Amino acid sequence: MGHLSEKDYLAVSKFSRSLREALEGNLEEIRLFGSKARSDDNWESDIDFLVIVKHRNAKVDDQILDIAFEISLDFDVFISPVVFSHDEYFAPLARYTLFFQNTQREGIPL
Repeated sequence: MGHLSEKDYLAVSKFSRSLREALEGNLEEIRLFGSKARSDDNWESDIDFLVIVKHRNAKVDDQILDIAFEISLDFDVFISPVVFSHDEYFAPLARYTLFFQNTQREGIPL
């Protein structure tokens, strides 16, 4: 992640740390993906995260979005989490999607 600006790096670190604290045993994986992971971002790029949880529901989604919103404001960035349960992300048909293939290929585990 050496290509990230200092502000982006701090936001990524804080988001990852905050999710681990808030979701504890329910968090399975966090990946940075998209233009920030590929190093082809520009000044208006958001910070894309794949968040995989064991069990997903409205409360979990709200927790993740609240954390993303707070950190977006704190660091003047736009954090864009994409949330899946383990079963949703690793479903047999999902493995054939471009999203799955791209996040596996270019995603940076955090």
